Amino acid sequence: MADVAADHLRRRDTDLDWPLEELWLTGDLLGHRSELETGSVVLVLDLPPEELPWLATHPAAEWVRAELRLGRRPFLWSYRPGLWPVWNHRHCRVARFWSSRSGTEAPVLDALEAGRVDDAPIVEPSADELVDQLTEEADASDKHLRNVLAAYWDPDWRRRHKGIDTSPEDQLWRAAQAAVEIADALHELRH
Repeated sequence: MADVAADHLRRRDTDLDWPLEELWLTGDLLGHRSELETGSVVLVLDLPPEELPWLATHPAAEWVRAELRLGRRPFLWSYRPGLWPVWNHRHCRVARFWSSRSGTEAPVLDALEAGRVDDAPIVEPSADELVDQLTEEADASDKHLRNVLAAYWDPDWRRRHKGIDTSPEDQLWRAAQAAVEIADALHELRH
């Protein structure tokens, strides 16, 4: 993935702009397990938060996902806008393994390959940081859900959100699921 991401940096100054800024590992990959069925990766994209709230899809993000062949790898993935922290309620422990500025983070990959997860520079938010971030994301998710609901029966919107990998119903489910997940996480953190 890191090699493909680096190769696509040449598109930065073209009409096909490459919005990927960073790749982070998360989930079971950062645990102490000898075998994994799937890995988890977070793609940080140069997109504004209002265009990429939690669980939302975006044409540029989907293009990056396809170029990285994530649908053909044993990986789960999620998207984060570059202006927000990589971590969230679902991914509280993350480790960057590639960035557009510094390339592949070999020490991270070497530590994981050697089974020394604790040697990898893992980033974790404090409880207060997580509450503050989720409060901001709850507002963004609520706004996104309302926008999806308002546009749901618009024929042009429905046509733009109908394809092999998506549907209007999927977009509505994603928006609703995100709002509920964030509200539940905030409730649990505050109580």
